[in-house]
Amino acid sequence: PEEIKTAANSTQFAHYTSAPVIRSIYRALEKFGFAGGKILEPGMGVGHFFGLLPDLMRGPSVYTGIEYDKSTASIAKYLYPNQNVLHADYTKQKLPNDFFDLAIGNPPFSSTKILVDPDYKKYRFNLHEYFFAKSLDKVRPGGILTFITSRYTMDKVDDKARAYLMDRADLIGAIRLPQTAFKENAGTEVVTDVLFFRKKIPGEETPGKRWSELKEVKTPEGP
Repeated sequence: PEEIKTAANSTQFAHYTSAPVIRSIYRALEKFGFAGGKILEPGMGVGHFFGLLPDLMRGPSVYTGIEYDKSTASIAKYLYPNQNVLHADYTKQKLPNDFFDLAIGNPPFSSTKILVDPDYKKYRFNLHEYFFAKSLDKVRPGGILTFITSRYTMDKVDDKARAYLMDRADLIGAIRLPQTAFKENAGTEVVTDVLFFRKKIPGEETPGKRWSELKEVKTPEGP
């Protein structure tokens, strides 16, 4: 019964990432200077991101993955028995702030407001905004967060979540994927972005531009 319950809750969000997309993200991280370290992946699925971690990054890395679905987490534990794989609800999982060198993954997209975590309840973030905010807070100053997310993280009129991120991190890269990027392996057509952030170091002057505002762009499909 527990497995059926967690599967029913998680499968609506379980759009797994294809190997070419993951490998491309790691190539970008290599250019950003990431050579390995303490890695956090909330909503890890069966662990594709760790499974495709390049050998040069794998040696010095310690991976912590969190997965809500019990069966999926069990598979991940069998695949990666030497890593810290947790069957847990990320909204209830306690982790140290300013600890990880990298947060990476494809968090679930949902408009559900997350109110169960007392540290973030006042923000009333939706599910993927919550994953961004909490994960960025767990990354050390100077560390990197890279997530695949719905285009509405950047396109949404309400910039509350973007303002939270901009106060704490510089946007160092953004790629809009084709609508069919998840069609073959996840059975869905959705416009997604890969976003890269570097967490600000207190007292450090950064040249980053403000990026939370919107500008309407005309396209053949409409504005």
